[in-house]
Amino acid sequence: MLSRIWVFVFALACTGCGSDPASSVCEPLTAGECAEPDAGVPDGGSPLESSVVVDVDWLEARLGDPDVQLIDTRSFGYEASRIPGAIELRPSALAKAIDGVSSQLVSAIEAQPVLRAAALRNDVTALVYGGSPEYDAARVVWALRYYGHLDVRYLNGGFAAWVEAGGALDTDPPNIEPSEYSIVAVNEDLLVRGDWVLSQLGEAPYEAPAIQLVDARSSGEYEAGHIPSARSVNWSQNLDRGLLRSRTELEALYSGLAPDRTTVTYCASGLRGSFAWLTLSALGYSDARLYDGSWNEWGAGGFPVEQ
Repeated sequence: MLSRIWVFVFALACTGCGSDPASSVCEPLTAGECAEPDAGVPDGGSPLESSVVVDVDWLEARLGDPDVQLIDTRSFGYEASRIPGAIELRPSALAKAIDGVSSQLVSAIEAQPVLRAAALRNDVTALVYGGSPEYDAARVVWALRYYGHLDVRYLNGGFAAWVEAGGALDTDPPNIEPSEYSIVAVNEDLLVRGDWVLSQLGEAPYEAPAIQLVDARSSGEYEAGHIPSARSVNWSQNLDRGLLRSRTELEALYSGLAPDRTTVTYCASGLRGSFAWLTLSALGYSDARLYDGSWNEWGAGGFPVEQ
């Protein structure tokens, strides 16, 4: 049985990023590189158990199962070494600029040939893992859920956790055969647009919005300007040494939010917001959504900004 205890050491490679980065320069960085203080989050508690998030023991018990397909989202390293059976899918392969807003999720028509080329199969449990930055894997989980794939999960700790626990690796050249993957219907409820968010804010001064908003950017970005009524929770605070915090810690981090209300996450481009969406989904929030345009759209003008 693989150990449930892992030790991760992350290098702080971003000079000047520090504990409170003030701009979206932190969008491509790891949680460790752009972390903030714990802000009163308690230590310890039971591990987060969810149908959305699984651990390396879950994977070990199912490695080689034809009904479980692994998806590697790392920015490098796949060709050299991967978890056996994994296909490769980067979030950038499913993104483009739309109406001047960068990094937007492509349509189902555009995504289907990408998913076929990656060799994704219908009717499997898609288990997504990544490296740094950790939100790349969360972004792919959200994207596949949006495209209607029913069972998509996130490997807690990703590739580093699997290696640290002594999991098997495949170092042979990958042999990928395209699939006939089909997107039948998208889940429109998972993705929201700026105009819809605005319609849910109500009248100024926006004290009684119909939705809950979570800003996953750094506190510096948040203080420089945010969507009215949004709650600031830096995405990096969801993690402790590369692993999702315990349920107790995460519930404390998002205390005051109602799990049964529509909750919308956002960041600068939708990447960090995807990790916030993943966390809330794992906590059992019944209607968690992502504002894909995020601050790249909202902050460009035409929408109210609170400071």
